[in-house]
Amino acid sequence: MTERLLISALKGGKNTKIITLNGKKMTKMPSTLEKLPGLNTLNLQNNRIPKVCPEISTLTQFQNLKLSEFYCEENPLLLKKPIVTVQQEDVWSLQEIASRFVMNQLSEDNSLLAQAVELYPQIRNIISRGKKCAICGKSFLTVWLECVQFSPPSKNWKISRNLQLIPLQVLVCSYKCFTQRGANLFGIVQA
Repeated sequence: MTERLLISALKGGKNTKIITLNGKKMTKMPSTLEKLPGLNTLNLQNNRIPKVCPEISTLTQFQNLKLSEFYCEENPLLLKKPIVTVQQEDVWSLQEIASRFVMNQLSEDNSLLAQAVELYPQIRNIISRGKKCAICGKSFLTVWLECVQFSPPSKNWKISRNLQLIPLQVLVCSYKCFTQRGANLFGIVQA
């Protein structure tokens, strides 16, 4: 059945705009996708595809973007195996320590410190780049850990009904906070 659908799509050539192959128990993406330069929508939901094929990059090159919709939910595309990392002691620069102190004092409405910061625009400039930790809520200057949290999408978003969780970028100030994370928050590591 899958082969027949692909053959008919190939016969359409440049005119083929949509391919729907969801639930076909496919284990890899069809390599013939690169022969369909007019393809706009590719639906490969509910298959067994473990990785994205190189041919998909032909369709999604930034300067000549053709593929505008790509549905791949319920495929094992992401490695869901946690990697244990060595947690290092937090060693911050003097600027990081001072910035964290100032930003956290300002959030507690320390008026004396607020007046002092007004006199030094370079300090205002530095602390304006501060971020809040997703776990403890305290301020920090440099990103200590970049994480991803899987959350349900907003009801106002126009997305596939099958999408139950979306990945959101979350910043964490230290390994100490990272060890106190919830079940849906994961550290990002380059493998």
